[in-house]
Amino acid sequence: MSGVPDKTVALLLQRMSQLQGDWLVVADENWHAANWPSIGTSAANSTVVISNRFDIAVAAQQAGLNCTFNDFDFSSLQPQSFDGLLYRVSKERATSHYMINQASSLLKPEATLLLGGEKNDGIKTYVKQAGGLFSDRTNAQKQGHCYLVALQLNSIGPDLLNDKQYAQLRPLPIDCDLSLHSKPGIFGWDKIDRGSAFLVEHLPQFLASFQKPPRSMLDLGCGYGYLAHSAIEHGFERIVATDNNAAALLAATENLKAINGIQWDVIAANAGDQVSEQFDTVLCNPPFHSGFAVDGDLSTRFLKNTQRLLKSSGRALFVVNTFIPLEHKAKQYFNNIEVLANNGSFKLVALKSLINR
Repeated sequence: MSGVPDKTVALLLQRMSQLQGDWLVVADENWHAANWPSIGTSAANSTVVISNRFDIAVAAQQAGLNCTFNDFDFSSLQPQSFDGLLYRVSKERATSHYMINQASSLLKPEATLLLGGEKNDGIKTYVKQAGGLFSDRTNAQKQGHCYLVALQLNSIGPDLLNDKQYAQLRPLPIDCDLSLHSKPGIFGWDKIDRGSAFLVEHLPQFLASFQKPPRSMLDLGCGYGYLAHSAIEHGFERIVATDNNAAALLAATENLKAINGIQWDVIAANAGDQVSEQFDTVLCNPPFHSGFAVDGDLSTRFLKNTQRLLKSSGRALFVVNTFIPLEHKAKQYFNNIEVLANNGSFKLVALKSLINR
């Protein structure tokens, strides 16, 4: 997979390879560049992987590892069944708290939670909190910019960490007449993304530029489905939403299933790589981070798949931060590139006239 491997992930795997027993590896977006084949052949233990990222789950499965793709649903795993759990802390506090809470249930007595992260990730606080829950006050060890700790589950403290009920979908008010469902684990889960709101504001202007009203739409990187749901009122007959994140797929499905009179699907894919049909229009608010790291290749992957997924007469509309050179990157895929609007923070880039696929 592309990108630079996360240093904390590499150090945690090095530690795990020296340990015996049945291990559970929790892999979120920080694992986007992990060398899964080497993990499968070097581990001195039995390894089960669970990931909320479709691309990561596929890579682990292709390497021969026992990996499940879901929104960190551990209900199929037996309590107290693992000798160790490996976790590199996530960007979101609720997610990290949830994983530590789950570890206290999934680990055998006196088993090991191998925890890691960098100082700016809040790792010292997580180590203190996990140590309190596990009744183990072992301090993290610094290795370069990373901190690692192996905590032993001595006994479970009385109070679990506040994970904001991570597993539960909950209503998110959009306006006085509408609520959509969302949850922790989705980028910007508890708000309307300002870039997406900017796109929706200018969507009628964009759609008016079509010679014939577009009938099919793809929300590429849908999150909880705000763009897809906002497109309902514009006469589309078919709407498809796709995302790499399992939590986003759950929320988008919940938000689209109440639609009447429109054919819709929600598809797990990495930047649309599992989608095969073509559309009159593609709407996209692409991410540019993988875990804690900036990934400059992300917008390129979204552009490349947009070219493949648009009909020859189709048009796409992207919203990105103003500092992202999307217009330059789009030149190898589209002949006609226009900045439709710019509010100083975000810009809307309209794309049409495909270069030969």
